[in-house]
Amino acid sequence: MRLFFIVPPQEYNEVGSPIDRVYGCNYGFDYKPPIHMLSAATAAESAGHSIRFLDSPAENLHEREFEKIIESEQIDAAFFFTPYLSTSEDRKAAQFIRRAKGSKPPVVFMGAAPSWKPEMFLDIENSFVIRGEPERTLLELLAAFGGSGDFENIKGLSFIKNGRQVDNPFRDLMDVNELPIPNRRLLLGRYRLNRLNVAPVTTMCVSRGCAYRCTFCAPNGVDQAIELEYKRLQEKYVKRPPLRKRSAPLVIKEFQEIARLGYKGIEISDNHFLWEKSRTLEICAGIKDLGLEWICLARAPFLHDPEVVEALRDAGCKMVYMGTESFVQEILDDIHKDLKVDDIFKAVEVCKRCGVEPEVSVMMGASPLETPETIDYSLKEAAKLGTRFVHYSAALPFPNTELYDEAKKNGWFLRGEFESVDNAKEAIINLPHITAEELRRKLKWAYFRQYYSVRGVWLTLKNIRSFGDLIHKGRMALKLLQQTIFGLRRKEKP
Repeated sequence: MRLFFIVPPQEYNEVGSPIDRVYGCNYGFDYKPPIHMLSAATAAESAGHSIRFLDSPAENLHEREFEKIIESEQIDAAFFFTPYLSTSEDRKAAQFIRRAKGSKPPVVFMGAAPSWKPEMFLDIENSFVIRGEPERTLLELLAAFGGSGDFENIKGLSFIKNGRQVDNPFRDLMDVNELPIPNRRLLLGRYRLNRLNVAPVTTMCVSRGCAYRCTFCAPNGVDQAIELEYKRLQEKYVKRPPLRKRSAPLVIKEFQEIARLGYKGIEISDNHFLWEKSRTLEICAGIKDLGLEWICLARAPFLHDPEVVEALRDAGCKMVYMGTESFVQEILDDIHKDLKVDDIFKAVEVCKRCGVEPEVSVMMGASPLETPETIDYSLKEAAKLGTRFVHYSAALPFPNTELYDEAKKNGWFLRGEFESVDNAKEAIINLPHITAEELRRKLKWAYFRQYYSVRGVWLTLKNIRSFGDLIHKGRMALKLLQQTIFGLRRKEKP
């Protein structure tokens, strides 16, 4: 079969800017390869199917160019990996496929949004929803399209039969060591990472799940979908999905494959990358001679050991992002962060001393204890650390989280229910002591102070390595100014 895995052109969404499909919560300041959709596409390719990975923003395909491709090429089935923020644009693209190709090619949706509300996507003729972890369900669905098997026996699938929605049972999770290395040869576009000064770049994800219990946590895109499926089975599963890590030799093998393909930089999108010290050191030893630069996410306590941080540095790690969220201990305790404020300061100090750049975060409004004063305090404490990057955001109560349940119970949602917005510039809940509008104003001020002060501009300029990097940083600065400071917002729906 000729299968299309599709990211629509940016003109298909309300803002007209590419959506980050790795984490799924903002219109990204850089545009990264959608690694979770690529993993699904690679699984389909491994079963013998022909794949067209049509990533419109990366290929610089605008609306009419995209539509000409859909009209002219053979499509036996179309697939979308849909975070909440891309719901409308993916549905619009699916409707265009229907107009261009008729009802024959099935349209399949995966990801957090269709896993949450399959009915939003099953109103399109001959459509299917893969809930939760996609790869094994996808392979069985492709077999059914080819006449081997039937839809009713495919776990994790939702579809329409005789005019009613059928939600097949939950599918147990797979061994992530069985996943093939994503075939990055399928990527035909160009990508850039604002926190790395090299090109070409790619993304990587070598684990699923998380061992921690943060009440607000919106993990990467595939784990959001997986957690939603677990949440439906609360009587059976009382904890979050288990952490599943690929073995160190397989992680090293993927790094080696990336280097062979000519990539220079990687963003590792695992919710947390380091885990056991022995595993981290084994991976670092296996990749240190590849000449790659990379960034990853890690919890602050895992960065207290200089031996680990030095190994990261020697292996090419340029930056570690720490989800620090707040510098008020009562708030960290309330959101079950399992983190002490002192852990943050120590991790930043060790990273700086060992030559790995740290990035911290301030997430506003993740706790009902949040006030304007607690936010101001966190901003002040984050500034003391002197990091080049601070990630600011408003907490979004994603449907897979405890924060969502609390917001629903207490009527905090502005419009009664979760709606997807860019949480780098918007907020959707009124907390007991601070409103959504106040959160939005705090976000704007935080970004302006961090990146448009004299110090912020100087830190950016002194890290520019080339004329091309200067052009990219300039474009990103304008985009940041437009999206956060001037408050570029989605068009209101009638």
